[in-house]
Order: sequence, then structure tokens, then C-alpha cells
Amino acid sequence: MRQGSEAMTAGNFNAAVAAYTSVTRESPQFAEGYFNLGLSLQQAGQLDAARAALEKALKLKPGMRGANLFLGVIAYRENRFKDAEASLLLETHVDPRGAKAFMWLGVCRLAEDKPEAAIAPLDKAHELDPTDVDTLYHRGRAYFLVAKDSYAAMFKANPDSFRVHQVLAEAAAEAYRDDEAIAQYETAIQLAPRQAGLHESLGDQYWTKGNVDKAAEAYRTELEIDPSDTMAKFKLGSLEVVHSNSAEGVPLLRQVLREDPTLRDAHYYLGDGLLDLAQNEEAAHEYELAIAADPNDDRAMTSYYRLSQAYKKMHRLDDAHEALANYQRLKAQTEARQELRRAQIVRKRSELPVDDPDKLSGLVDN
Repeated sequence: MRQGSEAMTAGNFNAAVAAYTSVTRESPQFAEGYFNLGLSLQQAGQLDAARAALEKALKLKPGMRGANLFLGVIAYRENRFKDAEASLLLETHVDPRGAKAFMWLGVCRLAEDKPEAAIAPLDKAHELDPTDVDTLYHRGRAYFLVAKDSYAAMFKANPDSFRVHQVLAEAAAEAYRDDEAIAQYETAIQLAPRQAGLHESLGDQYWTKGNVDKAAEAYRTELEIDPSDTMAKFKLGSLEVVHSNSAEGVPLLRQVLREDPTLRDAHYYLGDGLLDLAQNEEAAHEYELAIAADPNDDRAMTSYYRLSQAYKKMHRLDDAHEALANYQRLKAQTEARQELRRAQIVRKRSELPVDDPDKLSGLVDN
């Protein structure tokens, strides 16, 4: 057994086969010997013999962990997908914490053109081992195929549906084809003018393009359709503050934080609005809350800079110097990434663009 293990580790599979064959001859009732023989035969490319050895191991020890897994892998490689699925299902019952069995079960279902059925086992494999690259690949592929099939069915069912144009708009937005995205969202809105979400997405694209007035108009329309849309309210309030209309933006952002206190960017933009309105103490408090959410990320960096400005206006010079030092520390840590950043709407609905600190007004006056 030791010689076989050493040969397997060294990649000398034929030597491993010889060693484990010797074990099974000397101890014909030793299930682990047949199991290891099956693995070495599989690695040596002798799949029929490997299957026989693994089946013998299971006959001697029916609940042996791993045997059904490798029988399933062998069946998969021989394109016997039904047999593979049966073996792998047995393995998931024997070892419900074994991520590989769930992954291979999903792979088999993908091979059988059943991507929807593949998602559940691949999700389970991901839950058990979130960093496994193979699982991540197959899981992503399953979701992609399901999405592709769903969109194809949607196009076939109603090619003139607003959903078709919404999907095309989302694809264009993801590819940063902003003009195309705007055109598709506008077409979708013509077909479904009261559909929640469309105007907000259109507003995001207008903001990305720098068309502030149309972005604000789109967000306001979204709020007329759905007054409870916190995200649209958040974006409109932030947009008003960014473009020097703090008197309108601050009340919206206060309301947003009452509805969802976890929106840290709302603290940042509320701080900007309050600073613009000379409410320096309240502004400082909002920047402190934005920093507290994560003291080391990009939003904390810009918050530290704005906090230093608020402290200066309050004549708290020592605190201002400390905040500025923290800003400079974080800026030094992220300088390479800052060069690649563009001011634009981030695709996540709950995030707004992080300002480039070098472009903040008053940076020279430190």
C-alpha cells in the first residue's frame, strides 16, 4: 500500500497498479486495496479494469466513500451519462459534504443538455467549496446556458416585447455601449411607459453619458411610478448634490437613509450636500459614518479628504491634518487603481461612482 501511494504521488501509475494488484492478491477481502487499485488503473487509462476494481471494493464495503464518485467519473468519460448520474447521486448520499460528487453530477447534467437540472448540484458544490475553480466554471456555464435558453424563448414568444429591448439595453450597458443602451431603454419605455425599473436604468445611462438633466428627469419619472424605490431616490438625491442643487438633494438623501441605513454612499453624498449648505458639523458626522463602514476602501479615501475640509471649516485643525493624512495613506495604497478609474455609474444598483480625489475642488489647499 505504501509503495502504491508513493508511485501515485510520483505519477508512476503503472507501478502503482502493480503494487495495489499485489495487495489485492495477498488480501482479497481488503476493500481499500481494490479502491486504490481502481484509482491507479483509472489514472493509467485502463477504465474497464478500473471500473471492475471499484465495483469489487463496493461489493466488499458497500458504504465506501469515494468509490461511487470515481465510478461516476469513469462512466462520464465513457459517455455513459445516465450511469454516471446514478453513481454520483449515490455518492452524494454516502458523502453529503463531498463537493466533487455534486460538481460531477452537475457536469453530467450539462453533458445531457439539462442546464437547469445542473444548477442545483453545482450550487451545492459551490456552497461546500466556494473557491474551486472547476466548480466556478461549470456553475457559471450552467447559469449562462439557462439564461441563453430563457432569452431565446422570450424572443420567440414575443419579439416586440419591451423585455426584448430591456435585455438588449442591459447587454449594451454591460459592454459600455451607452448610446445603444439609451436607445433600447427608450424603446422599451415607449412600449411599457409605466414599467418599474426602466426609467431608473435609463437615468443610469444618461448619468454615465454626462447628461445630468435627462438623468434627473428619468429618476423623477421612476419615483412617480414607484415612490418606494429607494435606489432611484438615492441616485436622484446624489445627482442633485453633485450638480450643486444640495437644497433638493439633502432631504432626499435623509429620507433614503431612514429607509435603508446600510447605503454608505448616501452618507458620503449627504455629507457633501451638508458641507455645501454650511452645515459642517452634520457633514463631518456623515463622512465619519461613511468611513466607519469600511475604513480602507476607495470611498473611505474620498470621505477622509472631504472630512478634512469639514474639520477645517470647524477650525479643528489637528483633526483636519489627521483626516488628510489618512486620505494620503489610502491614496498611496490605491494609486495604481486610481489611474484606471473613470467617473461613471457602477453597474451595481446600490453603488455610485467614487470621485477621483485629484479632481476634488480645493485639493491644493491642504
